[in-house]
Amino acid sequence: MERITKDLPTPILFVIAPTRVLFDTEFMKKRIEINNWSWFFLVANLVFLFTFIPLKSCLNFNYCLYALLWALPFSRIGEISYAFYNDSFDQLKGCKPRSGLSRIQRLKLLGRSYFEISICYASLYLALPNSAFAHQPTSGFESMYFSWITITTTGFGDIISLSVLARVLCMTEIGIGLMLIVFAVGTYLSYRESDN
Repeated sequence: MERITKDLPTPILFVIAPTRVLFDTEFMKKRIEINNWSWFFLVANLVFLFTFIPLKSCLNFNYCLYALLWALPFSRIGEISYAFYNDSFDQLKGCKPRSGLSRIQRLKLLGRSYFEISICYASLYLALPNSAFAHQPTSGFESMYFSWITITTTGFGDIISLSVLARVLCMTEIGIGLMLIVFAVGTYLSYRESDN
């Protein structure tokens, strides 16, 4: 099963998604299946989200917390977006899927990844300064609520982003959410396993 990303140099991919670089190593390819990888990071990001407030007060927002934000939520957002983007284009080109998963397995992975993206953004929203929102999310649940209404483009307006960084995060979350739902689901539903 081919899982090596070929269109971005490894140093650039490492900055965008270090978890992807780790997943592409020979050591990991032989030991971990993509579904187990996905479940592990979904749980890890949930734990990180709900322990973020205590971590923030303990670590006094030093470099350890920035490293965790880069290594967990930021990296997973990059990895998931990049993987589904490439996978969708592989489908459109008629190539055999790199993941080796069936259509049903890929749709399940897509649903789990969509949920994980919202959890990752929730952690990033909690990391923003209090001036970033009209009403700053103060808990993991409140941040996850804001992230979920953002990624689904519901936008009730009870939490409003004020800073440029918060607005950029909201725009990228909406864009990635739409890409996953419209682009990936569309290509997966049109994919026929008999074609490959």
